[in-house]
Amino acid sequence: HDQATASSAMTVVRRFYPEVRLVKMLTAPGGIKAEDAIAKATLAVESIREESMVALDAKLTQLADGAGDLDACYVLSNEIFAEAGVFGLDELSEVALRLCKLLMSSQAASLPPDAIKVHVDSMRLLRSPLAADSPAMRKAVLKELRKISAKYDA
Repeated sequence: HDQATASSAMTVVRRFYPEVRLVKMLTAPGGIKAEDAIAKATLAVESIREESMVALDAKLTQLADGAGDLDACYVLSNEIFAEAGVFGLDELSEVALRLCKLLMSSQAASLPPDAIKVHVDSMRLLRSPLAADSPAMRKAVLKELRKISAKYDA
């Protein structure tokens, strides 16, 4: 009788709920609204646009000069892809991405120099004032690049 009573004694269950700092931060008053944060970030990006475009153009020159070094070309085209994307240069970003993919393909080591050159020339054209002011021209550059580089695509 005593054993049965001892084994059926109630066990006290304690529950522990740790304080989650993120929940506390999200529910606390203050901070900055998402719209305000986006506006602030946009202003910060725009404040460095001019110097970033100069650096981007310098990378295009380096890319053209170092077309024989596939690893260096990949690094530069990847940086151009990212930077162009940040500044809304979608067509330039697409061409740089296409070059990255080409340089990562299984046939990269046997690419003729013209395969890289056509991408670099397309990026340079897209950076020209003529293309910058003409969405139709940028679209045409991409269309022609796709045709020319189709035989190199992985």
